[in-house]
Amino acid sequence: MPQWQTTGLSLQCYPQLPEHVSLPWDAADDYLLSEIDKAAFSLILNDRHGALATALPGNLWWSDSFCAGVAAQRNCDRNGVAPPEILSSPNLEKADTEVGQVLIRIPKQKEQLAEQLFHIASRLPRAQVLLAGMAKHIPIPLLNWLEATADQYEQLPVVRKARLIRISGLEKFLTSHPGFRSYSINQLQFSAPPGVFCGDRPDPGALVMLKYLPADTKGIICDLGCGNGILAMHLARANPQAAIIATDDSALAVSAARKNAEDNNIKLDVRHGNVLSAVPESLDLVVCNPPFHDGHKQLTSIAEEMFRQSRERLSQNGRMLVVANRHLPYTKTLKRLFRQTSLISDDRRFNIYDCRL
Repeated sequence: MPQWQTTGLSLQCYPQLPEHVSLPWDAADDYLLSEIDKAAFSLILNDRHGALATALPGNLWWSDSFCAGVAAQRNCDRNGVAPPEILSSPNLEKADTEVGQVLIRIPKQKEQLAEQLFHIASRLPRAQVLLAGMAKHIPIPLLNWLEATADQYEQLPVVRKARLIRISGLEKFLTSHPGFRSYSINQLQFSAPPGVFCGDRPDPGALVMLKYLPADTKGIICDLGCGNGILAMHLARANPQAAIIATDDSALAVSAARKNAEDNNIKLDVRHGNVLSAVPESLDLVVCNPPFHDGHKQLTSIAEEMFRQSRERLSQNGRMLVVANRHLPYTKTLKRLFRQTSLISDDRRFNIYDCRL
């Protein structure tokens, strides 16, 4: 198990990844720990594998990822430290004036950071905020926006390719709330908060998949990695006699899918979990538009685990439909797992795989 030399902690990614792919910490975590007030009560945001939660036990903590919450709890347990108090919502409803500093691993989307800073400014206007990330992932326009919006802004020197920014005086962030994004398709209305993939427009892969969704089928259908629910809601409308389950690792996506189903008066069972951890049922059909990024990292391991668990959970005559960018190397994996794997799309950008037991 990897040992974090700076802290002496033994940490592990969840889901587990080879060390050459990703460690549970990076130089930006080291940089944060070197500059913070370790005696201050902290709010920690976007801590992907619980490294900061374990190094700074007993603080408030939030991440969009179900897997991040599992990683934080497990890493705290294995190192014998107090786990964080995990907030259930990104609006920081349980954060209070006792928080002296906020530690943010900068998310991939600027809109998600703006949303988080809006809530911090609303609830913790006097807090000092430290933002960290690897320099190559932090665009200059983002730094310019932070400097122009915060009353006090300090950009520390880059250390080991990591960047650290300290801001305070957050009042202007109250005017930068990006709000929900929305669109409509096939007489269905969709909205999503910042941080949900393609929340402001249909995902191109999902649009291709819509052409191949079944109609008038029965049984249990699962939209695995449901995002804002675009595939699950079309499935529910086209298959009224089927039970439709939608599940995602992202808490924001799960919240958006539930709201969209309610707003469109569609019956949908939406669950939060890692792959099929929240879906114990035997499934007749799995529909999957898998991610191939985890933050800034491009990898295929998430999709491959989705395929493996779906294979194990499908009923005797079950099938799986997968949409994927054509450059992704999924064909060999799917053919190894399924007795029959057919390529049924001639789209120039996306493959549609029909996989059967």
